[in-house]
Amino acid sequence: MITLEEATRYKDELVAALQEDAHNEERILKRLDQIRTQGGVQAYSALLLVLTQQAFEESEARRHWEAILGHRRTLGLALQREVGLRVAVLDYFLNVNRQLTGPRIIDLILAERQEPSSPIDRATGLWTARHFLSCLQKETRRAKRYDLDLCVVYVDLDNFREVNERHGDLVGSILLREVAILLKNKIRDIDVAARMAGEEFGLILPETERMGAYLVAERIRKEMERHFLRRDIDGRPIAVTLTLGVAKYPEDAATADRLVQRAEEAMHQAKARGGNNVGVYYRERRNFIRFTLEHGTVRIRVAPASDDGLHAQAPPSGPEPRNISRSGLLFDSDTPFAIGVDLVVLCEDVRDGGRLTLRARVVRIEELEGPPGRYEVGAAFLLEWEHQEAQVAEFLRRGGLVAHP
Repeated sequence: MITLEEATRYKDELVAALQEDAHNEERILKRLDQIRTQGGVQAYSALLLVLTQQAFEESEARRHWEAILGHRRTLGLALQREVGLRVAVLDYFLNVNRQLTGPRIIDLILAERQEPSSPIDRATGLWTARHFLSCLQKETRRAKRYDLDLCVVYVDLDNFREVNERHGDLVGSILLREVAILLKNKIRDIDVAARMAGEEFGLILPETERMGAYLVAERIRKEMERHFLRRDIDGRPIAVTLTLGVAKYPEDAATADRLVQRAEEAMHQAKARGGNNVGVYYRERRNFIRFTLEHGTVRIRVAPASDDGLHAQAPPSGPEPRNISRSGLLFDSDTPFAIGVDLVVLCEDVRDGGRLTLRARVVRIEELEGPPGRYEVGAAFLLEWEHQEAQVAEFLRRGGLVAHP
């Protein structure tokens, strides 16, 4: 028998079925059958559970629903006017079926409305991004006053859009709801979980130092991976994974909004490494030796990638590279690139005309001191095959670059 939690996942679809054409009973029945077939849900049981808070077996629920539609026609003939579905449901259970003495009929229209100021995200049941930021501002003040640790975790679902496009919005909505439930089950009562945007989530971990936040994030990542390997569609696992980024107050940022940005940057750095892992933000990251470009024979140009995913032709002038490593590039720019934007990087050896074309993703941006409108941008290379990192290293070696101190 379906539970209220399961029925709630399909509420949007059920309400849409009733609102498509409330006077066309055949269309309603057909739409309910489609929901049942596509989602594997007990659609009639779910509908009556959402409407009345009463649980029925699917076969019994369908008999009740067909009887309700017949009763609605009878009432309409008797009253010489259209009778609403909810009125027919209420009268049927009170005066015809009589097995239920006090069914609760929900006003679907009111139930679907959400005040713009509501702190709850209706799709997931988590806090909204606005409420998240408000909570984080309070926690940063508390951490400063009492000298407490505080971390933020930024969470992104890997390949969610592909899953959503392949299986439809209904599966995508269920997936987001399950992610939200798993997140809430893996954090403490004092922690805060919110839906930031789309398939992105945020966690506030008060009184938690950096390594502790990393362990929480890694535990969530592993549990999510295990959960969705067990969930399948058409006999194949959904295989949804998470990429997470961790940032700590006040070492990484002294304000709430900047702390969220730092955690998001760490997440994008982790995603640039292939996803399904946890990135931890540090102001100075030196995984690889960096090389300056002042005295070498390598010329580097940067441009945004084209909309169709192909490499754009980099202009002869533009961003000014500072240094480069096997994993990424640091450059100055007049353009405030957004975190996560893909770039094309053209590297050229001016001696022999040798070229190397790389893809990169913006993972950090800082406004420079001095005249406004200048930014320091960090981009991580998106290495597309196993030996490409070695190819980058060889190109840098041939270019005679000097190690950055």
